[in-house]
Amino acid sequence: MVIRKDSFSEAELLRRLKQGDQEAWTELVSGDYSVSLYNYSRSRLPTPQDIEDVVIETFGAAVRAIQNFDGRAKLSTFLISLANRKIADFWRRQPADMAELSEAFVGPGLSQESIEFMEILYLLKEEHRQVLLMRYHIGLGVDEIASILGKTYRGAESLLSRARAELRRAMSSDDDDNKDDNDDGE
Repeated sequence: MVIRKDSFSEAELLRRLKQGDQEAWTELVSGDYSVSLYNYSRSRLPTPQDIEDVVIETFGAAVRAIQNFDGRAKLSTFLISLANRKIADFWRRQPADMAELSEAFVGPGLSQESIEFMEILYLLKEEHRQVLLMRYHIGLGVDEIASILGKTYRGAESLLSRARAELRRAMSSDDDDNKDDNDDGE
């Protein structure tokens, strides 16, 4: 996560957050951290309102947990970890079936390929989808993913490898299905 030059260094931001500095909390909530949380949540939740609710809940959890955060991980890792829990809470409260998910994530401006990719992504195991989104959508490193998921570096690396393999299989299967559809029409 890139912090703007006019913002606090991460260590300084954390120190000020722990002191209850309102300017630091405003920086956290209105800056790049908020955008990253929104983007991460957007790929895992069905509606803009659900996304906003989870981001707000995440920042609320951050206020409550900041004193216990030791700063050994990046602040972005801490926030994504909290968001991850809030997203899980959301889905526990409101289970959705696959059709609802697929329809909810389709928005204006998405290409057919993007829609098809999202459909494939949501066929993956939740843990695989989650780790792929953290790595390739949010841009977290394997060490950060390991920290968020409570795994060792090697465990996270292995999970990421299995997730990539599952994605390749799913995409290959989808390509085969499309090829069969095209063959039937000729």
